[in-house]
Parts: sequence; structure tokens; C-alpha cells
Amino acid sequence: MSYAKDSSQPRREIMLATQDDDGGNFRPFFSQAIPERPKDNGLRFMVFADNKRIFTGDHVIECSTSLETCTDAKLLPVEYPAEVAAGDHIGHRWSEMIIAPDNRHVSWTTLFANYSAMVFTGELERTPAGYRIIKTRIVSTVDPFVRDPRHADGVLPKPVRGGEVKQFVHGGTAISLAGARHRDLADSTVLHLKSGEVEAITDTPGYDETTIFSPDERLGVVMSSRFSAGTDLALLGLMPRPYPDSLNMGLNSLAYNYSVSGVRQKRPGSIGPALIEIAPSKTRPGYTGTNLNTSPAWVFASPLSWHPSSSRAMWIEGQRGARGEQPRRMQAVRLLDYKRGPVVAARLTPRRMAYASGDLSIVPGYAAKAKDVDVKVYGKHSGYITYRRTPAGTIEKTYANFSDDGRALYVGRETMQNNPRGNSTYTADVTLRGPKQGVMKLTMTFGPATDFYDPSRILFTPDASGVPLSHGYTEYDGKRLEVSALTP
Repeated sequence: MSYAKDSSQPRREIMLATQDDDGGNFRPFFSQAIPERPKDNGLRFMVFADNKRIFTGDHVIECSTSLETCTDAKLLPVEYPAEVAAGDHIGHRWSEMIIAPDNRHVSWTTLFANYSAMVFTGELERTPAGYRIIKTRIVSTVDPFVRDPRHADGVLPKPVRGGEVKQFVHGGTAISLAGARHRDLADSTVLHLKSGEVEAITDTPGYDETTIFSPDERLGVVMSSRFSAGTDLALLGLMPRPYPDSLNMGLNSLAYNYSVSGVRQKRPGSIGPALIEIAPSKTRPGYTGTNLNTSPAWVFASPLSWHPSSSRAMWIEGQRGARGEQPRRMQAVRLLDYKRGPVVAARLTPRRMAYASGDLSIVPGYAAKAKDVDVKVYGKHSGYITYRRTPAGTIEKTYANFSDDGRALYVGRETMQNNPRGNSTYTADVTLRGPKQGVMKLTMTFGPATDFYDPSRILFTPDASGVPLSHGYTEYDGKRLEVSALTP
């Protein structure tokens, strides 16, 4: 655990200790200032499976014995590949980074200055000066479209691999991350490294992030807005639309700012965490799991850690609305009647991934430009979708009698004008005909996030004609959600 002597201690003056989970045997083993490096993203504390090292993002804290008996902790720098280490094209070298059970493979998500991102894997190699990352691979999708052989002016969307990494799973052969699969808002997914397959772990209409799996991988804990009707933007994901990953409407950044940052800072609501059983979460429609939040004044802040027994977990919560150093507390759950399964054994992290690329020379170019997208996707049965995205934040998606299966048919239009420093407006006028019918007829305007403590809000003030800037509804398969029911 990390701790401080008092509130005046500088943020980068790090003190670490081990402690039994009953509060006993508090034993410090590290106290040192960890240097700030350009393009870093703060500090993380990812403990290696060997229990001798901690990956902080840009450094490794290394002991010759276990952390519980360590007396010689060293702080060693980590050298990233030059293409992601620094430069004008880099926003943050890593937003999150993780270490595999083999104590060697790592993965991280790099955020670029143009608000795009890439997911990488690599191997940590010990050097006389510290560590460096070698054998780096790009495992996220670089281009989500291929030429349509049946239509000269068409493309075929590919499933999009990517998102923010949080945990190696399946023994180190897969990665749990926040990504996209079936909805326009983020869900929890798993990237199977050998095949490149993206598997949905959650499927809720609102905003979900990454699942942290229990050691037996039968349970998980996920940050989610699903239990908070007033701040859950489920009406944006309730009605499924075709290709929400490759033809996305740029809704996730607004959803995070409103449903997560807003709830953490000022807006009444909940982001869980949700305790889920993995199997029904993947297969049972409407499955929500159990809300582990116990107080409306405290909000899940991450990270989360499972006990080796898979029957206990612990996480951090912050007090809503506090400026500066937010008061924190540690929460724990004990699953007294849970019958655990065997711990998933460590396996070799795949080195051969046919879909991945080791050509890092493409990174600066990919990151430095905000690429225009203007494509046409023909339905397998009828119609087409046109999709246009510009560097100025405009996204337009038009459905012209589009159907892939001859049953579900889409007609209408979605638009987004994204302005991080001003108002951002999303509109939808889309009709779905078929066995499960639906309508999206809404406009939502989000105000700017003025600073970290004042996240974006939904604007309901009237326009010049007297119509609220945010209004309308989504209806799908007999369920209706109104914009007016949301908290400003």
C-alpha cells in the first residue's frame, strides 16, 4: 500500500508498505521521490507475480526478496520505444500499463495529442541501468476498413481492437480492457492476443469500463453507471446500431466526463463498482450483477485488487465534491458463501500474433494527423450507411434503408459536433423496423468541462425558439428512456 506522513507530503514523495489485510504487520519498505518524466500519466503500482517488483509506469521498484521482507528496494527507470516515449504527437506515453503473470510481458495504452490511441504489447528486458521494453507490437486496430470487393465505392468495417488496458487474463494470453463491441457506449471486453478476437464481457446500454477478474476468473468487478438512472446515459446505447466500434459517434468521452467524472466531483449518482459473474454477464440480457457501493457520499475511485481466494476484494473510494486532495477510504467485500474455482494458471503470453504489427514507424504519422473519414458501407441485404468524420469534431452517420440480415432495417441520421472547450451536441433521428422495433429522436447538448472539478453537464436551457437544448427520447423493444429524466 502507499501512504503519506501527512497532507503536506509532496505527491511524488512515495512511501510504500506491506500490511496484512486485517490491518496488522504494517511494514514500510520504500520511501523515495519518484521523478516526474515528460508525457507520463502520474503513478500506478502494478505488482509483479514474483512479488519482488512493482511497475509504476515509468519505473520499476525492485527488491531482491519478497516485498514483505524487502530491505533493498531500488528505483529503476523503464525505457519505452522512441516512437511512444516522447514527442509532440504524444499526449500521455501511457494511460494505463499492466504486467503479465510471466513477469516479462507488458501492455499499455498510449494517448496521442489528437485524442486517438494505440494499444501495445512488449517485453521488459533488464539492462545495467534499469529496464527497457523490446519486441513491441501494435495490437489495436490501425485502419478499421478494407475495400468492399462487391462495391467500388464501399468499404467493409472490421472489428476494432483497442481501449484502455487494465489486466492480463486467461493466464496472460488475453487482456481485459474498456472497449467497444455491441453498443455505442463503452463496455468491458477481452482481447485474445493470439487470435485478435474481441469478446464482450458486459453488454449494458450505459457506460461500463474494464472488468477486473478474480483469480479463478469466474467473478469480476467493473466500474459502471448501470445502477444510477439519473446519470446513466443508457438512452444513447439502448437501441443497437450497426458497427458501433468502427462507425462510432464519439460518445464515450462525453459519457465518461458526465457519468464518471461528473459523479466523482459533483453530480449525485453512482459508478458502482458492480460485482458480476462472468458467465451470465456475457450471455444473459439485462444482467446487472450487484452494486457494491454502500454510500451516496463516496464514489469508486479505483484501483481494485482481488484476494487469491477469489472470495475477497478491496478497492478505493473518494468523497464526492472534495477539492484538492480528495479524502479517500478503502472498501472491502467478503463473499462468505462463494465456492471458488481453481486459480487460472499462468501461461506463456503469445509472441506470434498474425494481426499485430511491429512497425512502429507508423506511430508518429498516425498520431500526428487527425484523419478525415468519409466511407460508405453497403448492407448485406439492402441499403447503405454513409459515415463522415472530420478533424474539426463533426461526425455524420446516415442510414439509407440499411439492413444486414433482411429483418432489422435502419432509416435516419445521427450527428455529433464535438467541442471539448465549448458545447458539444449529439442528435439522432433514427428508426429501426423489424422484430425489435426502435426509435431514437433526441438532441443532447453537453456544456464544456471548465476544469477537473467542474465536469461537463447536460444543458436543458431553451434555445431561441424556446425548445430545450437537450430533449427527446429513445425507445427500443418496448422500453422508453427520456432525456428529461437525466440529471443536468
